[in-house]
Amino acid sequence: MNRLLANLMLTAGLLLHIPVVLTRANSSRGKAPTLPDGNISFAFYGAIDAPGEIRTVRAELRADQQLFVELLIPKLSPEQDLPESDLPFLTITAPSGAERVLTASRRETFDEPYTDTSYLSYLTGRFPAEEGTYTLSVSGPTAARFALAVGDDERPGEVLDVPIGSVADVHHWYQAEPAAIG
Repeated sequence: MNRLLANLMLTAGLLLHIPVVLTRANSSRGKAPTLPDGNISFAFYGAIDAPGEIRTVRAELRADQQLFVELLIPKLSPEQDLPESDLPFLTITAPSGAERVLTASRRETFDEPYTDTSYLSYLTGRFPAEEGTYTLSVSGPTAARFALAVGDDERPGEVLDVPIGSVADVHHWYQAEPAAIG
């Protein structure tokens, strides 16, 4: 009985940390996964395979909500050895067209218990939302894996235009070199 309860708790926890793996197919706004509710917590795992590449996500928000974003890298080489200027950065395009670029400002360890992986969180942002669709674009000057967290409401949700990932997908991404992911 305890094993069944433990499995149910693990499954519930995994549903709250919803993973999606981004690939080269998600390089433009037209091919971006879309979150119908940008407040629900999702983690998008991707890689910049060559300087200037882009991985894009879209999130719908209401005016009474806040946009929460966080960018992390695996606590592994080569990413953990990169200087801040070489880490991926996040460009947020609001529904009005206003752009905001977020770059590395810190390095804090984050250990993810459900996937047994470790990260360095290096930028976060929380902003009052405009009504409409936000475009979140991750790019960078060098090859690097990244995880983009969007939303902080820990409950089940949906993402359109891409499949939900699994713990195995996250492990594959975590262990692969950047060029092997896309």
